[in-house]
Amino acid sequence: MRPNVASLPLAELGIGYSMEYTELADYPLPAGRLTEWVPAADSDAWTEDPRGVSFTHEDHCSRGSDGSWIGTVFEVHRRYDAEVMRQTILSYIARHEAFRTRVERDPADGVWHRFTVPSDAVRVADRREQRIRSESQVFEHLESWFADVVSPTLWPHFVLATVVPEPHVAASAPHQDKFLVIFAADHSVMDAYSQIYAINEFDRLYAHALDGTDHKLPDVGSYVDFSAAERTLGESLTLDHDAVQAWRNFLAEEGGRFPAFPLPLNAEDSSAATDLATRQSSVSSWLLTTDQVDRFNSACRAAGQNMQSGILAALALVNARLTGNGTFRTIMPMHTRYAEKWAASVGWYVGILPMEIRLDHAEDYTVENYTAEHFTHAIDRAAEGAGAYKGLAAVPYSRVASLLSSTEIPRFVVSYIDLRFMPDGEEWQDRRGRALRSECHAENEVYFWVNRTLQGLNISARFPSSDVSTTNVHRFIAEFVSVMTEVIDGSSESLDSVGAAVGAGRD
Repeated sequence: MRPNVASLPLAELGIGYSMEYTELADYPLPAGRLTEWVPAADSDAWTEDPRGVSFTHEDHCSRGSDGSWIGTVFEVHRRYDAEVMRQTILSYIARHEAFRTRVERDPADGVWHRFTVPSDAVRVADRREQRIRSESQVFEHLESWFADVVSPTLWPHFVLATVVPEPHVAASAPHQDKFLVIFAADHSVMDAYSQIYAINEFDRLYAHALDGTDHKLPDVGSYVDFSAAERTLGESLTLDHDAVQAWRNFLAEEGGRFPAFPLPLNAEDSSAATDLATRQSSVSSWLLTTDQVDRFNSACRAAGQNMQSGILAALALVNARLTGNGTFRTIMPMHTRYAEKWAASVGWYVGILPMEIRLDHAEDYTVENYTAEHFTHAIDRAAEGAGAYKGLAAVPYSRVASLLSSTEIPRFVVSYIDLRFMPDGEEWQDRRGRALRSECHAENEVYFWVNRTLQGLNISARFPSSDVSTTNVHRFIAEFVSVMTEVIDGSSESLDSVGAAVGAGRD
């Protein structure tokens, strides 16, 4: 019997800290001296900016998301200096205009207006704790502080904290030449790529401020400019636009709603949702080792497709096995960093893509009947599914929704990102870097973040905190591992067969 890789201890897989997407509660914070760092600017420094607010940003602000945040935590392995830290934050904010913009809604007409502030008008205030905080005290303070101050409609949208470990109280601090950085930001000014790029960029800016080391960072474009261009694109859409009709047809399959997670999330006889049910649980698990990922990718390439299609194909096969339904439907976030100047820019460069994969004869896709042809068929259909809606992620869905008079939000989301080539990615493990998200409440949302890293394949997930949903999400992930290992084993057997045939021919 194959082991379930997802259940193995990380040490057994040779995996330690790496780029996972988790809640702050799942990160082992050190004891130490805590300092809050808060950007500030005088009210008369702000000027109204004619550049349009993106439809995504506008919708986010309209829904109200106070206390919801995303962020990053990582170690800086250099001497801690408070003034160097201040200069680093100022340099980071100066590079990215997303941190120097805010929006206000006109109460008369409901229109959102943008305001910006120049980089030289920003200062950074620090609030240093005089006493040493324990690990739990550091967590409790940060969890409460981030929830209280981060908002889409209040500036700053971005705050940071440092924790300098104290050797006599923190076993994790053998020396003083390192400290922890934790920041939180509103989603309107940051996305997953921004969270991850920050580790490399921040460390290089700190080294530059500390001792003059050339940071070698590229020039970046402004997310405010991108937002204005997206606004213009959105305003050009009409109800009869092909993209709008594509979304209408896709949503019509489920009565105007987004696709749901294919397995039950609550007991059939459950009554009204409770706080326990709406609180989202999280899981982060390593699915495949680096070697296994390489072999799975080879199987995808041998089938004429890429790794993303392979991941989607495996999920479609899981769906067929567990539900008997040959149609797998989900939503995929896709980056919209189409120009080089956006590659390392901080902002919300994300669109969403409808995904539908239809498998023939789903009733045959059982464990007992599995053949390599099943995966070949599934990965071809996955590629077709992605191609059917190619380019749709570039169209702002929030504008599409307004044209369709829809207020629905995604319920089942699958993200796949290859992080192996991110700057300084080989150092993430040593720096204990993690992407963070705040606590979430939702009754019917299931999100999968599948990340390929230098350490292997990881999945992070959030889902409703009920026994039924927990069981079914874990069941789905376990079967996901099984399908991928079957593909790997089948690919290896095929290669062995080819090798044996070649060897026999030589004899």
